[in-house]
Amino acid sequence: MLYIGIDAGGSKSRLVARSAGREDLVLEGPAANVQTAGIDGAARVFTGLINEALQLRPGIPLVSVCAGAAGAGRADDRTALEAAWREHLGSAAPPHLRVVHDAVIAIEAAFEGGSGIIIIVGTGSIAFAKAMDGAFHRVGGWGYLLGDEGSGFAIGLDGLRAVAAAIDGGPATRIQPLVAERLGIQTADALIHNVYRKHLHIPDVAPLVIEAAEEGDAAARYIIEDQLRRLAQQVRWLVDRCRDIEPQIALMGGLTRNAPIRDALERNLRTLLPGWVIMDPKHDPVEGAVRLAMQANCRP
Repeated sequence: MLYIGIDAGGSKSRLVARSAGREDLVLEGPAANVQTAGIDGAARVFTGLINEALQLRPGIPLVSVCAGAAGAGRADDRTALEAAWREHLGSAAPPHLRVVHDAVIAIEAAFEGGSGIIIIVGTGSIAFAKAMDGAFHRVGGWGYLLGDEGSGFAIGLDGLRAVAAAIDGGPATRIQPLVAERLGIQTADALIHNVYRKHLHIPDVAPLVIEAAEEGDAAARYIIEDQLRRLAQQVRWLVDRCRDIEPQIALMGGLTRNAPIRDALERNLRTLLPGWVIMDPKHDPVEGAVRLAMQANCRP
């Protein structure tokens, strides 16, 4: 029997195929975020990966597939993606095929099926919990206009605001010369032009804020502390709302690998949630997809 899990992210997709007595097959493919690739585009990526896996594991019947898809937060999108995927696979479609939110496979992998909270901090941010009764809950994930506290976008935007304030005569900040040197933005006109006309990728400013903080810049350190305090507060709200959660938190996402970000987040979490265990996830998210495929019971 062949079981397949897929982690479909915004930068790439990863597949793991598992069968008894064989080493796991690992494949990578293009990004398949539902909101950017579209339903049909994501289904084509999944189908290409599945067909490649079946060619490399001939003669083993495929019984179950679970894909955790970025951008598939809405049930309607997941249902539509499942239908499109089955259509593309045709006779190769397995008896069990399910699409879930990518946070579901992440939390399954982080705690090996147990209860806990994952905090994902990258370009955006979200906290996702699995209660002891198996129910899922979330806070954040509102996107760059309404939230994403502690994220690359939020930190980068605050960094640019600090630069604008310095240009206006406010507190000097190391962020300003870093933005001038690395991004070529040296004047007020250049800042406005790059943000509003050239649509500067604002998360690109976050590493400069982190670098300034590591050099001791007061404005940068305040930005990071404030943003991560806001994110930790969201997690506190989640715990207050859903009290039957195992007291463990796994930190995920690219920004958590930066020492100033992780230190500020851990410090604020320990203040707001004393006694909780803060840890790295036990496995990569794709392992959660495989586990759910093997259970043949992928939760929406």
